[in-house]
Amino acid sequence: MRGTSIRLQMCIATALLAAFVPHYAKGDGGIIRLRETQGPFSVTVFTSPEAVVNVPADVSVLVQGSESGKVVLDADVRLTLSPPSGLAMKQADGLCGLPTATVRLPDQIDNAVSVRATRQQASNKLLYAAPVELNAPGNWKLRLLVSRDSDTARFDCLLPVTLSTGKLAGLWPYLSLPPLVVALFAVNQWLRRQSLQKP
Repeated sequence: MRGTSIRLQMCIATALLAAFVPHYAKGDGGIIRLRETQGPFSVTVFTSPEAVVNVPADVSVLVQGSESGKVVLDADVRLTLSPPSGLAMKQADGLCGLPTATVRLPDQIDNAVSVRATRQQASNKLLYAAPVELNAPGNWKLRLLVSRDSDTARFDCLLPVTLSTGKLAGLWPYLSLPPLVVALFAVNQWLRRQSLQKP
């Protein structure tokens, strides 16, 4: 009987460990928004999993040669962000900003704002990155212009922006704690009852 209770406790500990470890596992954290080849370049655009209004989001770009697949480290990468169509914004609202500068939306809403992505801003030095802070929800149009010497290619994709993050996702450990304590208490009582019944 003693061996059964130890095995049961080991199973419970393993299940708890498996349930809580993925929450703390650290990964790249980005999702792929675009993977496309045009001309001499093949690009992959990564963004933060969830772009939120007025919260900096990371946009990273991997540039490779379309034929060789080798990473291109000396390209000029420009990101152009256009607000969702039909959006009414004030001129004073900021569109996107780098850590040291803020780019403001021009007078006309149809005009887009361009930001240069660099390898210095990326944590992975094989990527070109730029932090952007968007001030309105909706599907922003992201246009990527990659150039190197006389070669140029243009890529387009959408960047969805939401009003707020899923705050409930951060609360799940706290919300799952009471049912977990009740389940552990029930298992404890069941094991005690089993050990008392068999002399």
